[in-house]
Amino acid sequence: MDELNCNTVMLRDNRYDGILHLVTSAEGTTDAYAAINSEGQYETTESAIEIDKKLRHAYMGHSKWLIINNDTSDF
Repeated sequence: MDELNCNTVMLRDNRYDGILHLVTSAEGTTDAYAAINSEGQYETTESAIEIDKKLRHAYMGHSKWLIINNDTSDF
């Protein structure tokens, strides 16, 4: 990145026009996450929450970052 004269914030802000983050059902609606029986679900509840937190941290600060909570009453 030094050779390109850029940093992670520049890459994040210039690469994406907007970020929509859907909170994992593993956080807050654990029963729903545990009920999913899918070949595409590789994470445990705990690891899904950890990955979700890392993604939030990575994109937080983008000017058009929107987090969509999994609270069904608001959805």
